[in-house]
Amino acid sequence: MSAITAACTRAESLTSDLASCIQIGVELAALDVEYTPPQVPPPAIKAIPQLRRTATQTADPSQDLTDRLRSGAIQDALKAAEITAKLFQKALVRAAEAERILLRPADLDRPIASMPGHESLQARISKIQTSLSRPFTGPAADAPAAVERWRQHVAEWEEACDEITQRLAELPAEIKAFVEAATSERGAPWSMLTATVREWLDTDDHGDGYEVHKW
Repeated sequence: MSAITAACTRAESLTSDLASCIQIGVELAALDVEYTPPQVPPPAIKAIPQLRRTATQTADPSQDLTDRLRSGAIQDALKAAEITAKLFQKALVRAAEAERILLRPADLDRPIASMPGHESLQARISKIQTSLSRPFTGPAADAPAAVERWRQHVAEWEEACDEITQRLAELPAEIKAFVEAATSERGAPWSMLTATVREWLDTDDHGDGYEVHKW
């Protein structure tokens, strides 16, 4: 009974893993994500006829069932199923990661102007950048949901960038130039900190988030 339980438990678990992989592949295909199922490894191809032969022999009452369950044929078949499931999972993860790279906006890493008073917008932009920049490493079961999330974030990225552009356009030219320069790698030079800009920074906490650096 112990040998039967051990063999059945492992077989059921691996069957569930393989069925799950097939379903995930169907879900990715429904999302138009290219997915190529892995080739069945040679050990699995070899194990199938051996397993069938062993299954037939176990019906013979003269055969020792425990020995059959622990035989090389059974264990090789279970090992082959395990290898196949892992190959499926890796293929699914690779397909999802390839889709993330494909979806990732070319300008995702470009500096985004900090807009005082619109911190929620900045937080949303940061969340989108993190989501679309982080490599997908699994688990495979999360692949379809991850693809849908990335696609939503791509749409939100376009909306957020448009909103930033609109907010910048609403600023006076002198302040707009300062904000854009402050976003650059070197920052805004001291000469751009005019009286108009200083007054704007001192109003409604517009200066929060800005720092002064000595080069």
